[in-house]
Amino acid sequence: MSLSKQRRGQIGVNTVEKVVLSEWAGRWQALEAHNDDAIDGLIFLEDGGELSGQIIFTQVKCMKVKKGKDGNYRIPISQKKLSRNLRAWRKVVGAAIVVLVDPDSLTARWVDIKPSHSSTPTQILVPEGQIFNGSAKQFISALCGTLHQDLQAQKVHTFADDFKHLRSTKHVQPASRKTYISLGQTPILLGGVEERVHFDREGWRHITRPGRSQLSRYQSFVLLGAVRKIIEACDTPLEDLPKSFSKADNCHFFPIDSMVTFPFRQTGLVRLVLRRSEIDSNGSSKLKFWTIYEPRRKQSGLGVQEPRDAHKPEG
Repeated sequence: MSLSKQRRGQIGVNTVEKVVLSEWAGRWQALEAHNDDAIDGLIFLEDGGELSGQIIFTQVKCMKVKKGKDGNYRIPISQKKLSRNLRAWRKVVGAAIVVLVDPDSLTARWVDIKPSHSSTPTQILVPEGQIFNGSAKQFISALCGTLHQDLQAQKVHTFADDFKHLRSTKHVQPASRKTYISLGQTPILLGGVEERVHFDREGWRHITRPGRSQLSRYQSFVLLGAVRKIIEACDTPLEDLPKSFSKADNCHFFPIDSMVTFPFRQTGLVRLVLRRSEIDSNGSSKLKFWTIYEPRRKQSGLGVQEPRDAHKPEG
């Protein structure tokens, strides 16, 4: 590597590091340059002064590059090297970006390198408007997805016997209704020792409300088989659970997130929501089931919201 090229490379890395440290309040970990393995450094994001678990794999290019008519700066790279690097970038669990630094102005631009539209066989396409600065943090951090949060959720394992309503000869809705009623007949205690969770008509009406899509209702029907285990596995006291208040409903809502394993499909994050009225008609305030669903639907395995093509191939 020539001295001038080495100097430009260091200028680029210094520019990126300055943004990460001063504008993102994050951490930058440079990797050895001789590795030449598509990654120049790692960006570790923080939340409240602690590592959030989000990691951004970063390659830095410091060079003069011409802008194309499409508004993209085109970084030239050999087809063999780009193909190798793309394989590496698409394997990492987290975001992977390329940052292009102008060696004169020190203006930095970035691109999410994983999508196919971010490159040609011999070029990396960096949009003119994607400036790598303090404002870019929210967009780049979203590329990390939610896996770092989901892995902290409680673990719940379900088995075939938990889903007898799905094997019933009845239509799924009446079979699920019967399961819902049975959940309220045998006491289910939060954490196995705390307050009882009640299952009333309001909860059933909420998951079957007319304005809800048929597939969303079906998802809740399926997940009813995991309800008991999710509630009993909750080791967080009710007062420590996150909560929100609805003035319209005069209720507090308490979400419980769980990573649930199933006997018939892949593991997924499931959110069960409990509710408590300020004061009900009897002058008391019971803890009740409200809904159950999967909050990561329509997202990638990392929990990233991606464009989805609704076109169905023929055949």
